[in-house]
Amino acid sequence: MSIRRTGLLISFVLLPVVAGAQTKQPAKETPARASSGSMIVEPGSEKWGDIPAAAMVGTSSVEIGGTLRVAIIQGDPMKAGRTYTLRLSCTDGAKIGPHWHPTTENVTVIRGTAAVGMGSKWDAAALKDVPTGGFFSVTAQMRHFAQCKGDTILQVHGVAPFVINFVSPDEPQPSKKPM
Repeated sequence: MSIRRTGLLISFVLLPVVAGAQTKQPAKETPARASSGSMIVEPGSEKWGDIPAAAMVGTSSVEIGGTLRVAIIQGDPMKAGRTYTLRLSCTDGAKIGPHWHPTTENVTVIRGTAAVGMGSKWDAAALKDVPTGGFFSVTAQMRHFAQCKGDTILQVHGVAPFVINFVSPDEPQPSKKPM
């Protein structure tokens, strides 16, 4: 047998043995969001709660007009520099007033429709619908606002911290540069 064939045979025999020997059996069931390795989240297994006060800075310039809830899927959205995935649930008509985030916000619409607008002031005419399955991304510090159409679930992921900084009504508008 040639050296090359012997090497291949050893690789095919030893690789599964070594991989199996390094696989640890879990000691006990842990919550999905605490896992640092691979994970699966079954639909409907989320644990919903109120959005923590520490995640919202300032006061919204518009009435929410509905219910907002959050479920942490993975990571810690408040621990700077760490990745996270969370879901926001909102009832039909709920509004999230003009705000910004310190890091890029990446959003996939899981259910319902999110209407999203850019700017520091609420402008219903500026809202653009993002339907179920749609995606949008807002860069760090970009002023934006949203409204839920139908009972909506949004999946948000990015690099923490996930903080909603509401725009003050007296915040100066960015100047528009002529093109």
